[in-house]
Amino acid sequence: MKRIILLLLVFSITIFITACNKESAEIIDIRGEIKEVYADEESLLIQSILVEGQIEDDTKYDSAIITITNDTKIFKDNEGVAIEDIMEGLRVEVTFDGPVAESYPVQATAKKIIIIED
Repeated sequence: MKRIILLLLVFSITIFITACNKESAEIIDIRGEIKEVYADEESLLIQSILVEGQIEDDTKYDSAIITITNDTKIFKDNEGVAIEDIMEGLRVEVTFDGPVAESYPVQATAKKIIIIED
């Protein structure tokens, strides 16, 4: 009986350590073209974008309205860029942060936006 408990304990600890040490790969929620940019009418600051693409093996969604916050990281060529670099027609990969409203298109907040060069 002690042996079974010891084996279960070792097995549980092994699973726990493996799960904690596993480096989580970021999932690309959507890859596609920015079809629309929504800005505040008064300040003209970009608040959200509509991205449309196709569901691929490494993506989850084909259309999304994505909110951009001060915490959103925006990159191009592995360099951080300003929100002003976001414009219609760009191809992007977006990783979401937090919950996703499962409407169509889905609605989410961007954790990271990568501008892709074709």
